[in-house]
Amino acid sequence: MNRLEYISQIDPIWAITIYEFMNDYPEFCKYNSLIPLHSRESIPYKNVSTLFQGVMHYICATGVRYSYAIKQWELIYPFINTDSWETIVENATALETNPTIQPKKRAIYSELIHFMNDHGLNHHTIRTSHLSLLQKNISGIGVGCVAWCKKYFTFDDDCIEYTDIHFKKGFQLLYNTDSIRLRKEKANEWQQKKVGRIASLMVLQIGGYSL
Repeated sequence: MNRLEYISQIDPIWAITIYEFMNDYPEFCKYNSLIPLHSRESIPYKNVSTLFQGVMHYICATGVRYSYAIKQWELIYPFINTDSWETIVENATALETNPTIQPKKRAIYSELIHFMNDHGLNHHTIRTSHLSLLQKNISGIGVGCVAWCKKYFTFDDDCIEYTDIHFKKGFQLLYNTDSIRLRKEKANEWQQKKVGRIASLMVLQIGGYSL
C-alpha cells in the first residue's frame, strides 16, 4: 500500500485534495514519500498550545538557531504561564527589561501584550481573525508568523509559509529558483485554487528533508 492509499483510508477528503493537487502540479509527484498524513499536525513544540503562546513562540524562534530559541522560550514561558491576563500585562515590563531575553525581541513581546490589552484582547480571546491587525501594528509579526499560526490553528489554505527557510529550499528544488516574487506569486495561485495547505506542507517537507 502506498502512502496516498493509506491516507485515503484514514482521511478520504484529505486524500482527494492531495490527489487533485498532484494532478495539477505533477512536479510534486516524485516526492510522494513526503506527503503529509494529516492536513493539520499537532504543534511540535513544548508549552505551545494556544494561539497567544504560538505567536509569542514564533517571535522567539524566528531568525535564530532553534537550540537558542528553546533556551529563550524556557525563560519567556513562565512570564505568560498564568490564567491571569492582568499578571501577563504586568510581566510585559519584566520581559522588556530582562537582560537574559534576546535584546532585539524584548520590546516586541511587550509591545504585543500591551497592544492586545489596549484593543480588548487577551490570551483567551485572541483569534486568527485578529492576526492581520497584529501584523499591521506589531514589528516582528509578518506574513510568516500569520501563515504559521494559521497552519496550526485553522484548516485554512491561507497558511503558506513562503518566507520560511525550508519553503525557500523546497521551492528551489521544485522550480530552480528561490525568487521571493515567484514564491509569493505561487502562494497566491495555490491559495486561490484552495490547495494552499497541501502545497505549503509539501514544499516545507521537501525543503526540510533536503537540508
